[in-house]
Amino acid sequence: MKVILHKSISEIDESKWNSIVAKNHLICTYKYLESVEKSEINDCRYYYPVVYEGNEIIAHTSVYFITTELDTFAQGFIKKIIIDIRKKWKNFLILRSLECGTPVALGTTISFKNGINRVNALNLICQNIEHLAKELHIPVLLFRDFYNEELELFDHLTELGYTGIHNLPGTKIEVRWKSFNEYLNSIRSHYKWKIIERIKKCQRDNISIEILNDYSRYYDDLEKLWMNVYNNAKEYRREILKSVFFKQTKEYLGDKSSIILIKKDNIPIGFTLLWFDDETLIPIFSGLDYNYNDEYGIYFNLLYKIVEVAIDKGKKDIDLGITTLIPKKEMGAETVTLNMYMKHLNPLLNKIVPWLFETMTPQDNAGERKVFKSKLNVL
Repeated sequence: MKVILHKSISEIDESKWNSIVAKNHLICTYKYLESVEKSEINDCRYYYPVVYEGNEIIAHTSVYFITTELDTFAQGFIKKIIIDIRKKWKNFLILRSLECGTPVALGTTISFKNGINRVNALNLICQNIEHLAKELHIPVLLFRDFYNEELELFDHLTELGYTGIHNLPGTKIEVRWKSFNEYLNSIRSHYKWKIIERIKKCQRDNISIEILNDYSRYYDDLEKLWMNVYNNAKEYRREILKSVFFKQTKEYLGDKSSIILIKKDNIPIGFTLLWFDDETLIPIFSGLDYNYNDEYGIYFNLLYKIVEVAIDKGKKDIDLGITTLIPKKEMGAETVTLNMYMKHLNPLLNKIVPWLFETMTPQDNAGERKVFKSKLNVL
């Protein structure tokens, strides 16, 4: 085995790269990574460690450099203290990190060919990434995001000096209905009434909700609406998405990408970007005009339309992502644990920095919601 570090996905043969990508792993595919690389997200730079056996690709991943606030998820009193300190020291708890994953989606980007020694391949990938980090003088490495069922392999990272930590909890809905009405009828009356009342808000005053496969005329509108959400975010904000991101997503993902668009008097006031994986619907980003959000329930109606689209497309589940747990739980979503592994190349700070990140990352405190009439309808 040998590792070659590529500085652009374009240096690699697309068919060879995709040959080891597992089903339902859109974020590991060549086209997805190519679109992200060209999307001008923050200060990101991208690298691709590829493990070869002879001339055959047997494992690969994507890595990106990004400047991150260690207190990304901090809230309340702690967040206030950090903001006050930054008024004097701008770089306080600002980390330059290499992350194994992708900046705009959840899940791991590590792929392995079937039948290989995955631990050996993972060791080589880690060695390569750490060498790159030292070369770039980047002190923090982060491997993200792993579901509990993946930990048997990736807990090996703790033997290499990484500390297991958590991202914010993700949310998922398993799709078990043949129509949106069947979904509504599976919900307890209290939650069903809320949903119906919110849907009615978008059925008046020249409000329209569309599913658009071609959304090229709206790239600038999507940027504006996304930045509204970014600037109002209280739980999490990191990715600054420009119109070029939406353009590249559509151009490279093609029919695997659509948007839900809500308009008033033909003017966009809300959207959700959708990615269609083999079995999973991934609503990846939403944007809002807050002048209309409360009056028309824009965000809630986007969520409900997501469920309808997933049912219509025959998807097995919906990955609703992180943040805003309460509204997602009240429509039937369940939380899932997202595991990560962090390492600081300074041995002393390696005992402190992962602990700080874990301490300031809130987990599921939204409580349980018994949304469905029958346990058969939930995850």
